Amino acid sequence: MVTQRSTSVRALVIISTTVAALVLLLATAVHAFSSTEAVPTAQLRVHAGDTLWSIAGDIAEPGGDVRAIVATIRDLNDMSSSVIHVGDVLIVPGPADV
Repeated sequence: MVTQRSTSVRALVIISTTVAALVLLLATAVHAFSSTEAVPTAQLRVHAGDTLWSIAGDIAEPGGDVRAIVATIRDLNDMSSSVIHVGDVLIVPGPADV
């Protein structure tokens, strides 16, 4: 038989778990945004046929998240879209020999 007290205890456990998860998520987000580590960068000239996605795919580690590299390139270059043109010089994450 389910009593009102056991229902209250379950609700309290669910609420506590949810709050703890949100606190951990917030702490992770704050750490990610406050990281002061400088990303090593290089300059790369855009050639015919290049796209932001192809460039990011060339830079990404095998099995890495290309979406994150695209976002980083856009952030480094203050881009509001993923449109690039032949001759553009982009700042990209990576060693100077990219």
